[in-house]
Amino acid sequence: MATGMAIALGTDPWEIFQRMSTAEFAATLVVIAKHLDTEKYTKHQRGPKKKPPKKLSGKPHSHVSTARILALRA
Repeated sequence: MATGMAIALGTDPWEIFQRMSTAEFAATLVVIAKHLDTEKYTKHQRGPKKKPPKKLSGKPHSHVSTARILALRA
């Protein structure tokens, strides 16, 4: 049993489950699951992706290598 659940509820509510066989416990879980509202527990769908930033190619001052600058000076 989880420590938090033991602190919140104590051990009395869980004793019934400890006395059950594995088959009885599984059947009880199925009955409980049938009564759950599953829409309360569904995840939200992911929102739309952000568009990638525009590429900066073709800008007026592009990079020029140092070797090219030195070659022009010589």
